[in-house]
Amino acid sequence: MGSLASKSKLSPEDVSFLTENTQYSSQEVLDWFSTFKRDCPSGKLGPDQFIKMYSKFFPSGNSESFCEHVFRIFDTDKNGVIDFKEFLLAIDVSSGSTPQKKLEWAFKMYDVNGNGVITRDEMKEVVGAMFKMQFKQGAVQELQAKIAEKSAQIFSAMDSNKDGIITQEEFMMACTQDRQIMELMSG
Repeated sequence: MGSLASKSKLSPEDVSFLTENTQYSSQEVLDWFSTFKRDCPSGKLGPDQFIKMYSKFFPSGNSESFCEHVFRIFDTDKNGVIDFKEFLLAIDVSSGSTPQKKLEWAFKMYDVNGNGVITRDEMKEVVGAMFKMQFKQGAVQELQAKIAEKSAQIFSAMDSNKDGIITQEEFMMACTQDRQIMELMSG
């Protein structure tokens, strides 16, 4: 993916790949590229810049830890930067893709260590990051109690076979079949 990052123009092959693998037209891909290059002249978006950009959407909370999880998912080749192709593919999945793709993306965010399952600690870590992003940093103990309660509720509801881990299948099934779980996950 890095070959695309250093280019100042997109090749017809790059545009074709992105139109075939996203919901965007050729012109929309070129528009996204122009904006990306304006904001990231090097063609690479590092974690600090990503956090700075993303935190503008949540000015009252602390979005840094949540942004680290989102960055981890966007950086598909794990080279520490997000190039344009990674950026546009991730934007597509997180904004306009099918519910199935969105849930697969969400599972990857909760599966912090990438081993294919979600543990109680991973659930608490991501739920905590989401809470910290949404709420002002005030009563830390109260926030920690809410995080523990919410993550335990979600984990218990998703771990259908009660083996202490959530597989992608359990995650997908819980999210698609239980409206209450979706409400819990969205805060």
